[in-house]
Amino acid sequence: MASKIYDSAWLDDTIRRLARDIVYNRTPRSGKALVGLRTRGAILADRLRSIIAVEHGLELPIGYLDATLYRDDLHTGAGLKAVKPSEIDFDLNDRDLILVDDVLYTGRSIRAAMGALFDYGRPSCIRLCSMIDRGGRELPIHPDFLGVKIETPKGGFVRLRLSEIDPQGDAVYVVGPGEPEP
Repeated sequence: MASKIYDSAWLDDTIRRLARDIVYNRTPRSGKALVGLRTRGAILADRLRSIIAVEHGLELPIGYLDATLYRDDLHTGAGLKAVKPSEIDFDLNDRDLILVDDVLYTGRSIRAAMGALFDYGRPSCIRLCSMIDRGGRELPIHPDFLGVKIETPKGGFVRLRLSEIDPQGDAVYVVGPGEPEP
């Protein structure tokens, strides 16, 4: 059975902390923009943007990116899913982009996302905001803004559920090898 390790209160507190960290990062406040990686990263980016606006008085441009077609395993059929539209309707050139994703594992999705972003322009930098880092990196990619690091058992994984799309509501689960999804 999957173990619920964090609830909605933890998620809300963590998103507020990440929003504060993003606002007060050394980059000039006016040059930042959020880009959420479809699907859960986009939802987290929306939440971050809302908190940044309400609590810090800063309106950040936001975009949504589906990097499926940039994956290095696309030819194998692995990770192939319905491609959702990318929506980036602001100029990325010379911006400090905060790429938002839910769970960081091998780093391959983030590498694909960076490749896709460069088709839209040349940002001054790309920083990664991830709610969960589960280790197991295969590429030299690390989060600049991190919610929590969670070690998973070999063959297990972490699942972030969000109330916007998941009936379980906001929660983080660790799923052991062979266990069903929560």
